[in-house]
Amino acid sequence: MVPPAHVPPFLRTTGTGLGAKEAGERPQYRTMFFGGLPPGFEDAFGGGMPGGRGRGGKPADTTKLYETLGVDKGASPDAIKKAYRKMAVKMHPDKGGDPEKFKEIQKAYDVLGDDRKREIYDKYGEEGLEDGGGGGDGADIFDVLSGRARGGSRRSGVKKGENMVHPLKVTLDQIMKGSSRTLRLTRKVIDREKGVESCSSCNGRGAKIQTIRMGAMIQQLQKTCEVCGGNGVNYRQVKVQETLEVHIPKGAPDGHKINFSEKADEIPDGEAGDVVFVLQEQPHPEFKRKGDDLYIERTISLAEALCGFSMELTHLDGRTLIIKSKPGDVIKPVSFNPFAEEDEASVWTCFEDCDTPSLENAAVAETEDLKVCKKACEKGQLKGKGIGCFVQRGGKTVFKQCTYEEAMKAKTSSKGSKLYVIQDPNATASQRMMKAVEGEGLPRLKQPFENGNLFIIITIEFPTTFSSAVSAQLMKLLPPPIHKVTTPEDGEDVEVVELTDIDPVRSYKDNLPEEVDDDEGGGGGGGGQRVQCAQQ
Repeated sequence: MVPPAHVPPFLRTTGTGLGAKEAGERPQYRTMFFGGLPPGFEDAFGGGMPGGRGRGGKPADTTKLYETLGVDKGASPDAIKKAYRKMAVKMHPDKGGDPEKFKEIQKAYDVLGDDRKREIYDKYGEEGLEDGGGGGDGADIFDVLSGRARGGSRRSGVKKGENMVHPLKVTLDQIMKGSSRTLRLTRKVIDREKGVESCSSCNGRGAKIQTIRMGAMIQQLQKTCEVCGGNGVNYRQVKVQETLEVHIPKGAPDGHKINFSEKADEIPDGEAGDVVFVLQEQPHPEFKRKGDDLYIERTISLAEALCGFSMELTHLDGRTLIIKSKPGDVIKPVSFNPFAEEDEASVWTCFEDCDTPSLENAAVAETEDLKVCKKACEKGQLKGKGIGCFVQRGGKTVFKQCTYEEAMKAKTSSKGSKLYVIQDPNATASQRMMKAVEGEGLPRLKQPFENGNLFIIITIEFPTTFSSAVSAQLMKLLPPPIHKVTTPEDGEDVEVVELTDIDPVRSYKDNLPEEVDDDEGGGGGGGGQRVQCAQQ
């Protein structure tokens, strides 16, 4: 049978429709195509593909972002970067600039500072970027006819293939400066020559019905079509290589995901999945990272700690920093470890014979085990619940939600009660102060001209011994001693001892008591007590 004349030859396929019989019925023609609209069909859909980027639509504005930065359209990347720096400093809100204008400048540089985005903008304007930057890919004709043309985001209800996730190792140097990587990957695409055909074995249903007769009974079983694997269509896939330009943004965190839409394997009944690169930050031999802050370790002498120092540092971006201490500033040892666990034991203050009756109870525990109660607040059931204090009395512990100030204000006398108040974390801020170079950390993601800080973990190297003459001179130069001995060394019940170096870990292990078998001990059952809090 000759196909209808109004169906163009390049859109015809000869597969039968669902439920069609092999003879006696007119074949149903199914239209298919790949790779954009056929010639001559552009004007049938309002002057180009949806999104305004097609032929015959309203011309896209491709100059606005250049005007925002005050550069010509043919400006070099260096010229664009220089113009952005100048305007960003001028318009920064901290400098009294207009916040909205500053956002426009950042938006313009985000596009024009990226080669791939700039290329899309130069062709299709901002609308091309909003549509996902796919200026050249054609929409499926069936989607166009049904009003489901491809846009910047995935259409709701449309099936999507599996994503291809790849780890991508990056260094702190690359994160500091931002970088690009050209990567090649292999994906499966549908063979355009063969196309996608309805499965003749199951008539496109994806399943077959098997009828079993047992006397007067009829049983029907449905099973997946073994020819098409349940897809309802037959197609062939071929492997192709794709080259992707992966842009690593400045300040990207570990685990940051970079997505390439519809670049994974194609499927016949929906959109291809995405290719997702997950950044894996590699350890640096010198720098350590915490958020946008950087840390380095340096050792200085006692003389440098007392009298000041200057040191050189090659930064991640290749610059040489000459770091100087402030004149007259004495460097002190810092015991705070910025990389220690955040949930270390908090500091609690005990007030005997005190309670906070005016504060509402948050939870009650049938125990007065102090360790168990503290652990419940710091790491257990009550962690993150805003518990600021608890009161123990009569075998019970009552937990209160409050701040340090509220607990201290509500504190009243109560014979036989014990009040434990967690220390205000700001009270120990002075003990955490570290020497740092402000603004020399990593760039903040999406704010490339704002940086974290560069902290220096300083170790002071003390001399092992001093001569008597040097000690006498130092005593004259340094502040007077804090400790003064008033007891005579030869007095009764007085013993003079000297300090020596001992490993505390070895001392502890060498003096551990011998293990006792469980059968020998007469004590009760093992295991620590756990707190069960009744929420109020």
